[in-house]
Amino acid sequence: MTSALFVVTGAGHWTLADGTSHPTGFWAEELAEPHRIFREAGYRITIATPGGAPAPVDQASLSAAATGGQEQADRLAAALDALRPELDAPAALEDVDLDDYDLVFYPGGHGPMEDLAADPVSGGLLTRALDSGKPLAVLCHAPAALLAARREDGSWPFAGYRMTAFSNAEETAAGFADRARWLLQDRLTELGADYVAADPFTAHTVVDRNLYTGQNPASSADLAHALVAAVPAGASTTASPDPAAVVARLKAGFSTGRTKPLAWRLDQLHALRTLLTEQTDVLLAALHSDLGKGPQEAYRTEIGFTLNELDHTVAYLAEWLEPRPTAVPDAFQPAEARVVRDPLGVVLVIAPWNYPLQLALTPLVGALAAGNAAVVKPSELAPATSAALARLLPRYLDPQAVAVVEGAVAETTALLEQRFDHIFYTGNGTVGRIVMAAAARNLTPVTLELGGKSPVLVEPGVDLAATARRIVRGKFLNAGQTCVAPDYVLAIGDTAAALEEHLVTAVREAYGEDPSADEEYGRIVNERHFDRLIGLLGEGRVGHVGRVVTGGVHDRTNRYLAPTVLADVSPEAPVMREEIFGPILPVVGVPDLDSAIAFVNERDKPLALYAFTDSPQTKQRLTEETSSGALAFGLPVSHLAIPDLPFGGVGESGMGRYHGAYSIDTFSHIKAVLDKPLI
Repeated sequence: MTSALFVVTGAGHWTLADGTSHPTGFWAEELAEPHRIFREAGYRITIATPGGAPAPVDQASLSAAATGGQEQADRLAAALDALRPELDAPAALEDVDLDDYDLVFYPGGHGPMEDLAADPVSGGLLTRALDSGKPLAVLCHAPAALLAARREDGSWPFAGYRMTAFSNAEETAAGFADRARWLLQDRLTELGADYVAADPFTAHTVVDRNLYTGQNPASSADLAHALVAAVPAGASTTASPDPAAVVARLKAGFSTGRTKPLAWRLDQLHALRTLLTEQTDVLLAALHSDLGKGPQEAYRTEIGFTLNELDHTVAYLAEWLEPRPTAVPDAFQPAEARVVRDPLGVVLVIAPWNYPLQLALTPLVGALAAGNAAVVKPSELAPATSAALARLLPRYLDPQAVAVVEGAVAETTALLEQRFDHIFYTGNGTVGRIVMAAAARNLTPVTLELGGKSPVLVEPGVDLAATARRIVRGKFLNAGQTCVAPDYVLAIGDTAAALEEHLVTAVREAYGEDPSADEEYGRIVNERHFDRLIGLLGEGRVGHVGRVVTGGVHDRTNRYLAPTVLADVSPEAPVMREEIFGPILPVVGVPDLDSAIAFVNERDKPLALYAFTDSPQTKQRLTEETSSGALAFGLPVSHLAIPDLPFGGVGESGMGRYHGAYSIDTFSHIKAVLDKPLI
């Protein structure tokens, strides 16, 4: 059952600046109305106070004048009478486990919130609630409780959040401004809140990410309804969400049409950008925990890459979505025809572990830009990044249109049993076949971004030092765990021996004498993949496996495998029969370009083909005589960072494409519209 925590105080008075006590308590409407709305929506509700002290009501809030009539006053009094046992013996705030609740609600009241403004238990709970992404509502005077929130480094977690609360104008009109020890609006703005003032004594709400604030007691119902919409009963965030319920919720959200306006799409993209910029340190720490990624590489290849895609999409989205007129044959004239792009509906994005942030969010950029709702399934093999996405995406993006489902095989299987409007999968071919088979049962279109053995051709006569440096940068990025990394080198003619020496030098230049000491050199994702790679390496035996030119050093405890180059590798060696996906680079010699092209074409079509050549004829032959997801001359991997180029595979390396405008096409139905007048 979905659950809500109501936090009030047990104080019965407000000590003014002149030392007098002003009797008060929580305002009746602020507690009774939200309690009713959540209860009717099927919530389980717990009321907690500091120390479990009884929670008194401000009797003035039960007057007919304050409530808008005697009938309303009687109704509120009856509602509070029904809650009397909970109000007289609430839970102790100190004993509350935030993980047991899906949202947190702080009803207001005049003086008592000054108690919570200095309460470290309340402050810690508010900080954890904010960081967890749970919806957090604070009403009227209740934002005073935010003043006690602090991170471990002493910073205020709500800095920069838009919020509203009981304002200076209201304090003045109520006659308390001169007698109060501090004014709430002033304190919030001093700490760095983006305070939104409103006319005194009017209902006024502000929602910023997972923080919901209201200025006046009359805002209580609006806030409660907004929270119920954000976390419908049954969509509990305290346990693994049911995939069927998640998909049903997003389908309901999509059916309202909320995702179709350009303004909504841009708002979501801007919010995603805010997440990446505000939470950079959190995300870098998660990537380091999962893959040992250094901060520079992680930012460049994960956060910066996604920001580049976001900015490009925002800049051109309106243009991409414009209907495109097309010519109509004379036989149908007079008539007009155009092509429009419709959102597909609810899409599923299944992300891999090697770039667990970029490859979850870059497809999401396209899905949202095209006007869809989306379920993101992060990789369980990158648990820290998965947890960060699960915590942060609901905090920044529209919860009625975006959801995260964590888990492993069981959860993915359950997701694939649902009927989606598109499935976008990045990973290996084995699972890709499972995804495609599941999609076929519902005739769901799929995009499969797979992998394969991407070769690098090196012709005689090129600058081998520059070639080696570029190969090393592309190959050993993310410790070789990149789907488009150079998988092996085809050294044409007599280039192999000379290239070996330059590769050794290039590795040393990039990572030093001991790559394990370089914070920018990553680690293998887990022991299973580490053991697989050591098996391919064959402990450096000469012969069938190959000769170790450099590297080969490894440490299973730390999942470290040095950048390794193998020479004299047989085309039949195990390292040449499967995608390596690690920091091992075999060098295979072939006599000429014809042999190199035949070598590539005899194998599965790769995700990328790279070549270092100064010959226009060679470039033309490779363009015309080979098939690959991408073809790049002189620079491996970097074609991904050009947003106007499509990214995708062919054959065993995948199907479909995305990035930039191609993402809009992938996540849209491209609809033909013909309009012929009747007269």
